[in-house]
Amino acid sequence: MALAESAKFIDSPKLCVSRQISACSICRGKKIKCDGLVPVCSPCQRSRRESECTNGSDKFAKGKERSYVTALESRLDKLEKDIARSRSVAVAENNSTVAAESQASAGWTAKGQPKEESHLNELVSDFGFLSVNATSRDFDGLAQDLFAQLILAPATLVRLPPSDLDVLPPRHTVTSLVEYYIGHDLALYPFISEAKIFGSVEALYRGHAGPADEWTVFLILAIALASSSTSIEDASRAEAVRYAGAVQKHANVQQKEIDGQPATDALTRAAARMMVDLGLHQDLPKSVKMKDGQLELRRRIYYSVYALDLATTMIHRRACSFTVDSTNVELPRLSSITLHRNGNSSDNAHAAIELIRLCQAASEPYMALFQSSLEILRDPWPTLCSAHLALDRWEQDLRQTRLREATKSLFRAEMLYIKIVLLSPSRLERPLEDYGQSLIFEHAVQYSQILSSLIKDRVDASLCTSYDLLRTILIAQRFVEILTRYGESFFRDSMPPLPKTSVPTNFPLLTSYPGRERLALAVEACSLLENAIGILGRRYGTPKAWMDFRPRFDRVFTSLRSRIGS
Repeated sequence: MALAESAKFIDSPKLCVSRQISACSICRGKKIKCDGLVPVCSPCQRSRRESECTNGSDKFAKGKERSYVTALESRLDKLEKDIARSRSVAVAENNSTVAAESQASAGWTAKGQPKEESHLNELVSDFGFLSVNATSRDFDGLAQDLFAQLILAPATLVRLPPSDLDVLPPRHTVTSLVEYYIGHDLALYPFISEAKIFGSVEALYRGHAGPADEWTVFLILAIALASSSTSIEDASRAEAVRYAGAVQKHANVQQKEIDGQPATDALTRAAARMMVDLGLHQDLPKSVKMKDGQLELRRRIYYSVYALDLATTMIHRRACSFTVDSTNVELPRLSSITLHRNGNSSDNAHAAIELIRLCQAASEPYMALFQSSLEILRDPWPTLCSAHLALDRWEQDLRQTRLREATKSLFRAEMLYIKIVLLSPSRLERPLEDYGQSLIFEHAVQYSQILSSLIKDRVDASLCTSYDLLRTILIAQRFVEILTRYGESFFRDSMPPLPKTSVPTNFPLLTSYPGRERLALAVEACSLLENAIGILGRRYGTPKAWMDFRPRFDRVFTSLRSRIGS
């Protein structure tokens, strides 16, 4: 059935039956056919016995009620049969080796199969309408506004004032910024097609742009300018805020704040919930036909939200919105992500795929350590070592790609942050053994070196977001906690023993640093972390968490420097 007809039937079912439930007493006595007209049937009208016709009586009305129930029961019976038929179709598709036998036993023919698929598609559409209509009533207008908030939030840590754009910038300026965005940001989160972007630009300058076109162009300009900014006080930043304000006003966005910062956690949760409510967390059944371009766009949108959600999850130490068992979406094809206007189009496509694979390697062990039963935490090392091995394999594959070295460095830094988070599960009754703390130390040192090398170059530094600032602060906190807890014992020449575990495990290797060299690495790491937080803080604003932690960090850093000078 069509969607509109389905909705109409749900609101007011048809009061019709296939046969007359009861004839009037006159027609029954004469044994003639009664058409059931109310209040007087046709035979009684013709014989002028209107006063004797019983069609308007209560007894006959009860028959009408019975007919209404019969209609509903008939409708329910049909739906139950359609559901049973659709289940048999699903079983046949999932078991390809016996598909032909299943169709034969069900009495299907090649001629009849399209009709069955048509009925199934109608049923899926009906139930899809019901589920979305039932679960998305609170999302009125949110689908249009959500991505504006979600993507703008990591680019700024301040409230955005609304603004008006009376005059558009020159066309060549907009084109340059759009191309910068395509090669810089869309490569990682390809949730919108390149054709849509340039189509919106064309519509805007031809004077027939709709609200969605203005939303798209202003949003992209805001992100591109924010990415190229180096300080919250420079011209690019001011222009980015102006365009972001236009997006906020145009999309009717009410920016939320928690402790002075945009609620990125709430936004990503809302986006993830939309993915589930709209069914984007599952690939469509093979029987449902969809154009390849539309199918690939579904997958790109889902994985863009998936990657943003996992990044936010690990910063806020909350549960993942998507679990391995509840999702089933193939990776987008490289050809669907290729950005034709950028010279390194194939490399950009690889960037999105490698980010997805990094998230997949991290999500399962993260959920095991932060969301599963406490049984895993009694012996976490098998899970930790397996996760390290998977991340190391991902890094080896990353080295073989043709991505820019800056992009590789950004991904390696995020991988090291993931390793540190996995080694710091908050539900542990006590910290991991000395071996685990030494691993965190080495990962933090490597992270500080990679990030510092990345932010030296202005172009490469533009890859970093406010999430990298928050990650760096969290790593600095863990680093100082380790140095404070172990003190002098951490800088001895001896290596920590391997942890005891219930099953044979391949532990990540530690580098055998002499105590003096380890102390020098600690001083260098503190200096690099402090410098990186300063550079990113000037760009995004200094978070309150760092200002509160800074005195403790300075005390430990001063102590280390005095110790190395003695």
